[in-house]
Amino acid sequence: RHSSLVTALSAGLVTLCLLALSTCKGPAGPPGLLRNGKVAGQITVWEDAVSNSQNSPAAIPAGGFTVSVTGDSTKTATTAADGKYELPSVPAGTYIVVTSKDSSSASGYGTMRRYNVVIGGGTSYYSGEIGRKAPKPTPVSAIRDSLATTGGGKIAAIRVAWNIAPVSIQFTTYAFIITFQAPTAGFTLGPFLGSGALSDTTFVIGLPPGQYNVAVQSDIGLSYIDQSTGTEVFPTRSSQTAAPNSVTLTRPVRPVAAIPARALAREFPGKRVLQAVVKDR
Repeated sequence: RHSSLVTALSAGLVTLCLLALSTCKGPAGPPGLLRNGKVAGQITVWEDAVSNSQNSPAAIPAGGFTVSVTGDSTKTATTAADGKYELPSVPAGTYIVVTSKDSSSASGYGTMRRYNVVIGGGTSYYSGEIGRKAPKPTPVSAIRDSLATTGGGKIAAIRVAWNIAPVSIQFTTYAFIITFQAPTAGFTLGPFLGSGALSDTTFVIGLPPGQYNVAVQSDIGLSYIDQSTGTEVFPTRSSQTAAPNSVTLTRPVRPVAAIPARALAREFPGKRVLQAVVKDR
């Protein structure tokens, strides 16, 4: 009987030890994430603001772009002519996928990032997008003007004009953003489409009286959220080009509701007119 009791106690202690060891070790995660993984996909290259992308060497080349994953380790691949790439044997983990090409050049591409990509135990697919950096509009001019309506009246406006030169850096279509900054008011209009190939002219109505500094920047419309800061990043947007002079408006402006774009086109045929809406306080 004593021998049986000792044997039972010994077996119990072994079981407890095994349980303690398994509890201390614990699960290390889903089985798939314990093994290396692969990242594969095909990037899309945007060349202007109307999603002009054909991913072909004869039209818009998608080859030669760098795709890298950064996290616990870093791996890099280069896209083939059709934009396809593959990153094999990536250690399991969570990564940032970065797509770039000539990012330090003014005529290069805006670096794109995708956060929190989980890799491990199989293939993770990421088919991202990237776009040309938009060149700065230059020169930019801004003057006080007035617009004649179809009914014969006149409305105070600021006429803003710009160009993009030389021809070698022009795209087909851009998105533009105009900012008006005064000591007591500030407005940002856009993005809206324009060519930039010739002098692009826009009339802005609805601004309250004030002395405005005017600036223009171009973009092709790509953005992503920087998840480390929560802010939206526009990697293809140019820096601002300011008009060399400020513009003073003295005529009072009554608060008005936004006029639909079609109504503006009917009221001012042949001209691009944007409205800065002044709200009641």
